[in-house]
Amino acid sequence: MNPDADSPAGNQTTEQVVLFGAQASLCGLLVRPVTTPVRPPIILLNTGIIHRVGHHRMNVTIARLYASKGHPVVRFDFGGIGDSPVQSETLAPLDANLASITDVCDWLETNLGQSGFILMGLCSGADHSIIHASRDRRIAGVVLVDPSIPRTFLFFVKNVARVLSRRTVWVNLATGRGNTWARIRRLMGRSADGSGQQKRKEPFARPDMENPEVIAFLEKTYQDAVNNGARILAIFTGGHDFQHNYRRQLVDALPRVEFRDRLDLHFYADCDHTFTYERHRKRLLVELDRWMDKLLLEQEKVKRARRELG
Repeated sequence: MNPDADSPAGNQTTEQVVLFGAQASLCGLLVRPVTTPVRPPIILLNTGIIHRVGHHRMNVTIARLYASKGHPVVRFDFGGIGDSPVQSETLAPLDANLASITDVCDWLETNLGQSGFILMGLCSGADHSIIHASRDRRIAGVVLVDPSIPRTFLFFVKNVARVLSRRTVWVNLATGRGNTWARIRRLMGRSADGSGQQKRKEPFARPDMENPEVIAFLEKTYQDAVNNGARILAIFTGGHDFQHNYRRQLVDALPRVEFRDRLDLHFYADCDHTFTYERHRKRLLVELDRWMDKLLLEQEKVKRARRELG
């Protein structure tokens, strides 16, 4: 039984460890209602190297909440993360992770007789979700939180305006301090160490999302996901302001994608990347509820139409 049985959701759900895949070594947790699940399965994906609990135990909360509403929910670890050993010595990490998502979908379809999966992921989890949805027609919806998207002209305009609105920028310019002056000194070959070659320290390498090949790949990926019938909920936070800073950036960045009515977009300017504050996590759950209701209504209409056609 659910160890959190004292909570309202815990009284209505059970939790079971499952080993997915051909080698039965992909470790995950199936959370499901105590009654027969009647709503589409949800699969929660890892963010980077964070294991299946998620940031601030967010995946635990989401899994128990939606299991109490009738969804079977799986949160599992990709190979090499958490309790799952590396799944393949030959496949690239992306391909191995996509194969692992297929393993989980297959298990749910075989053991619960359900399809029409919903994939949810933050950051790299969002990227895995949309790529898999472009290749698997069983995916009914994807929830993308801070997926990787290219920067646009409007992004740079807003970014410059944001930087210039800071008082410290003007103070630094007046006093000869800060990054701008450091860049000028580097360009003039007069950096602090005298080499003129010192590179700015970055916390991690940022991908070149504006590369035409990357844009073409993303346009095909999103278009294929939409054509496969997936509905998309995309939520962007202010925590990745080096990559996105306004609500419709996804649409502007991938202009050749025909999203039609399949895309719901939101921008939480005051929210950080990992939803540190509870009020932001609650806001996310409210939005998930609205989007899920829309998805379920659409699925019900499809079922009714099929019944009428015999």
